[in-house]
Amino acid sequence: MTAAKKRVRNAAATREAILAAAKRAFTAKGFDAAGMRDIAAEAGINVALVNRYFGSKEGLFDEAVIPALNIDDLMSGDRSTFGERAATYFATKTHQGDDLDPTLAFLRSAGSAVVAERLSDAVDQQVIAKLARWLGGKDAEQRAALIIAQLVGFDMLRRMVNIEALAPQHIDAVAPRFAKVLQDYVDDAD
Repeated sequence: MTAAKKRVRNAAATREAILAAAKRAFTAKGFDAAGMRDIAAEAGINVALVNRYFGSKEGLFDEAVIPALNIDDLMSGDRSTFGERAATYFATKTHQGDDLDPTLAFLRSAGSAVVAERLSDAVDQQVIAKLARWLGGKDAEQRAALIIAQLVGFDMLRRMVNIEALAPQHIDAVAPRFAKVLQDYVDDAD
């Protein structure tokens, strides 16, 4: 008689498996359409463990998506090259193979009555307010919000709507023009 194999419990690995599955689900479907049972099945666990580790679907979303809503990397360089950095990044990014695509998760979840306020607060506090402090000067908050609107709109049209004129093969025509628009918001601090 063969002894039954006991499954080794590893809380950290289970938690990471749930987060990875949730990131993929929220990216692909948004908050409302992502099912807890599907997330649990992909993570290879019982759905009750999702609540045990994260408290709720909202708690899982808060840990899987909300922290990724930032542009900190783009602010790590010199102000005079922000437009170029941001335009190049957004004109070429794919997130293919990543568990989470923050822009897609945001856009696909923004219409949810359950998490819309969370998303709004996160963008206001984690993105716009931080960018406004980094920008400084007159109307910094409005300039920061306009930058984010430009970036999200560009990203949505390029990757979700698949506007061919914005495709990566056109980076030489697109990126310098987009960089100029973004840089104008940065430089208009007077």
